[in-house]
Amino acid sequence: MAFWWVQAHGDVTGTHQPSAGGEGLSGCRRTLGYGEGRSDPRYTGKKDYRVTYMKQKFLMLLPGFVLFGIGCICLFLQHKPREQVVVDRLNEAISNYTEMNIRDDKTYSLKVIDVQMLVTTYLPEYTIFGVSCDEYTVRPNQINEAFTTEQEQDLPICNFKYLLLYDEKEDRFYSVKFEAEGRPVIPDFTEAKELSGAAYELELPSLDSIDSISLKKNADPLITISARNDMETILNILENTMPTTMSGEIGTPVRVENIINIDFFSGENMIGRLFLYEDNEKYFIEQTGNGVYTISRELYASIESYVPRGDTYGE
Repeated sequence: MAFWWVQAHGDVTGTHQPSAGGEGLSGCRRTLGYGEGRSDPRYTGKKDYRVTYMKQKFLMLLPGFVLFGIGCICLFLQHKPREQVVVDRLNEAISNYTEMNIRDDKTYSLKVIDVQMLVTTYLPEYTIFGVSCDEYTVRPNQINEAFTTEQEQDLPICNFKYLLLYDEKEDRFYSVKFEAEGRPVIPDFTEAKELSGAAYELELPSLDSIDSISLKKNADPLITISARNDMETILNILENTMPTTMSGEIGTPVRVENIINIDFFSGENMIGRLFLYEDNEKYFIEQTGNGVYTISRELYASIESYVPRGDTYGE
């Protein structure tokens, strides 16, 4: 009976003892054709179901992975580093050189002035202030000192490796590296680095080097201070400032309020001048060509308090 049952049903537990005939389970399996390395056909359906289920699950998750990847790419493009945006925009502007009908002129090399023209035309917020064989490392103190000379403007762009770019909209300077190879020679911008503000430090005369300080607010009368204690107080107030990245304009600041001119005199010679002013409820000290500095409202008021006190303050 046991042998008949195994022939009819096969062994599913692997725990049957040898039959009366002396033939064990392995012999029954060989008799039934379920040799080693071959699976029981009654269980292949369950395995196929599991494989099918996993495939379906993967296919259901695949669109989510794709959408996630697309979202990451879009997010990266939207938040592309500012320097890379500068490089991409410059290359896009320079690609318009084809309108200059030089695509087939293998002997032509874009001049510096050509690059300036393309940038000004297609990126009006950008201005090229200089070209150099060496990398620019410091933001210029004064913008007017950075203009490329007329002699440089007529030279081929391939004579240089870097250009000094100013973004007027963002008030940022960049040192932009480029390669100018091939024929015709067209610059390929590869890297941009934002230039940080120069290390400005407010230049103040020493107390012993001055004989008087004059203050003049807007159109009010000029006030002269010669008392040593008052001059020392004013100098101490001016030392409590923090530099900004702005370089300082040429001459009297414009579009600001309540300007106080501060002039330092040695004898009759003026040896220094500062501008103290209010701009959008913030207070600044500006030294021409040597930076703009912030000052608190209280300190501004301390200096302002000297203005209405009279025409002259002596010892």
